[in-house]
Amino acid sequence: MRASVFMAGDDFAGLRRRIAEIEGRPLGVEAPPSPAVPPQGPERPEAPRLAPRRAEKLLPFGVEGLDCLLGGGLRRNALHEVRAETTRAGSAATGFAAAILARLTVGDDRPLLWVMEEAAVREGGHPHGPGLDRFGLDPGRLIVVVTRRPEETLWVFEEGLRCAGLAGVLGEIRGHPRVLDLTASRRLALRARDGGVMGILLRQAAAAEPGAAATRWLVEPRPAGTLDDFAAGIGRPAWRLHLERNRAGATGRFDLEWDHDARSFALAPLATPALSRPGAALPADRPDLARTAGTVVAYRRTG
Repeated sequence: MRASVFMAGDDFAGLRRRIAEIEGRPLGVEAPPSPAVPPQGPERPEAPRLAPRRAEKLLPFGVEGLDCLLGGGLRRNALHEVRAETTRAGSAATGFAAAILARLTVGDDRPLLWVMEEAAVREGGHPHGPGLDRFGLDPGRLIVVVTRRPEETLWVFEEGLRCAGLAGVLGEIRGHPRVLDLTASRRLALRARDGGVMGILLRQAAAAEPGAAATRWLVEPRPAGTLDDFAAGIGRPAWRLHLERNRAGATGRFDLEWDHDARSFALAPLATPALSRPGAALPADRPDLARTAGTVVAYRRTG
């Protein structure tokens, strides 16, 4: 169902070992620092400048208006926040975040890290492998970590952002834990920028708070449209997205749907009325209660 599942508690040795294996370095050995550039002199040739790895790569949605607002798409070396204002909208927010992860895997064979706080698991459940596969996200690419406390969730999230062997990291937290303040958000944003790994902070039942994320999305469920000529069928997953924060430009609202085969977004069709057909006629052998009902008079109870 999944590549690996860890329970993060007092000992994170298993996760450290897994991240070290992905990066291809021995356990306990930190990633080597960038080599220092020797001082320049008149007799020494100029050292070549190293281009920053994945510094300016973008992940486009494929929707012209939205990509234009984002300056071409989501920055891969940045932190992005996806939130659901209520618990019942948590599934919609999770689906939108999973769709972004699925797009990350197009042309990138590196695994993904999904770290979840236990409180979020109790409300939203574990990732379902067959469902993710039908959604366009290969469950074999996931490393799922379950933590007991928000502090542990943020620690694993930050360590994942340091791992260049990952395509992306998703951290799922419920509510407004005290440890997730502006300082913690800035630290995560710096880790994503320096490590070149996209971070998605998925928040259940959370109000908008100050943060350092490059974008913040409020996700609401939206009725699905229809597919081709199957008017009575179930259409593609759809969301109403409120782009609340955008460091690259303006904000806005978009209705998008997800094509799991192509792993791409598109503008959702206009919503149809809830009742597209006339209601059923009243039975001929039963009285119309609305007509036979008399006047209702309020009275005071005595005794």
